[in-house]
Amino acid sequence: MKIRPFLHKDFRMRVDRIGAEQAPVVVIDNFLLDADQMVEHAATQSRFTPATALYPGIQAPVPAPYPLFAHFFTRSLIPEAFGLGDRDVVDCRSTFSMVTQPPDKVGVRQRIPHTDFLDPNHIVLLHYLYEAPGGGTAFYRHRATGYEVMSVDQRERYEGLLKGELQRSPPTGYIGGSTPIFEQIASYDAVFNRAILYRSTSLHAACVPPGFSYSSDPRRGRLTANTMFYYGDQASFFGPPRRPTLETPA
Repeated sequence: MKIRPFLHKDFRMRVDRIGAEQAPVVVIDNFLLDADQMVEHAATQSRFTPATALYPGIQAPVPAPYPLFAHFFTRSLIPEAFGLGDRDVVDCRSTFSMVTQPPDKVGVRQRIPHTDFLDPNHIVLLHYLYEAPGGGTAFYRHRATGYEVMSVDQRERYEGLLKGELQRSPPTGYIGGSTPIFEQIASYDAVFNRAILYRSTSLHAACVPPGFSYSSDPRRGRLTANTMFYYGDQASFFGPPRRPTLETPA
């Protein structure tokens, strides 16, 4: 991947607080200098395969320099914005992702808001590598529970209520705006080279507007780079640091 480790010269950033829970969402416009090269890499060198779990499309690994750059640029920002103290990244994964499946080809749970992990130390960096009016990402509140950010302790109640709601009123398309089950509390447009950061525990969903092409061509479709950072205590995760012992040659 031929991207240089520089922020764009017009880099702009803000931190929003959304919903009743005031969950932080960091919005970065004009993120990387060479975002166009990421698109070209995805189009010419990446091998996309059907996504696992609930993602309604295809995915491919992002080469290692990108998550290293992303971590370097956000290393001090993320702990401050999300209240992570002196924790640092102990694990991460990064994938190109493209929504390629229409709603009638996926399960009901793929059409509604979701969380990625229920550990609040997982932070998502979603980098838009396309631009589409009405596209992007939205955040939601579950009306029956009022949940906007999920925890392990809340999951059983949420799942029990949601199962009955979906049986009574299953959605026929991808969610777009507020519904009887979910209220939209914030939405971020897909602007090329914009990145947003949010906790994986926030209820969120891709915005898939009417007339969406579902193209699998990275130069034309809904291409994003999705990076999941896991923040932890490095000493407890890796053990105490040890100074290497150098042997004196005989």
